[in-house]
Amino acid sequence: MLQYDDVRSEVLSRLQNKAKSRAWDGEFLDIVDTALDLALSQNRRADNADHLTRNVMRDARGTIIRAKRNACRSAAARPLPDAARRRVTTLGSDGSVTAEMVTHDTPEARVLVTETLRELTAFALTLGPYGPGCLQDMLGQETVPVSAQRRGVSIATVERARRSLREQTRVLLEDAA
Repeated sequence: MLQYDDVRSEVLSRLQNKAKSRAWDGEFLDIVDTALDLALSQNRRADNADHLTRNVMRDARGTIIRAKRNACRSAAARPLPDAARRRVTTLGSDGSVTAEMVTHDTPEARVLVTETLRELTAFALTLGPYGPGCLQDMLGQETVPVSAQRRGVSIATVERARRSLREQTRVLLEDAA
């Protein structure tokens, strides 16, 4: 059986290999980086490398999800400095906070939205004959099973198409910023 320090060394090596195997995935690299920090904690039991690797990866995912949720929650509570785009927060009867954007419709915003939708439609055409329909269903907030049935493809195909469309939207939004 591995010694205490040998287990941590083995876990660190495994996590570094995981990071090398998916260097293109930024979100996964964040998870691995957090897992490395968690693996170094002296408060964690290090009896078995397999268990420690699994546990720190699971805890790292939870930590990142919790951090994103808290960041969104705290950002929604603060008003934006731009008077044309500000958030209004209301407190529900159950104690939940609801944030709504107050925006003003401008010709510039309409042009940006139209251009983004045109680029997404062009991208959807590259996905196959079902791509534009999946985009329309996604914009219409249809469920995946309904969209799959309507397009005559499998649920997995619709999920892949939606994932690709979301990723392309992120790219377009990052380019616009």
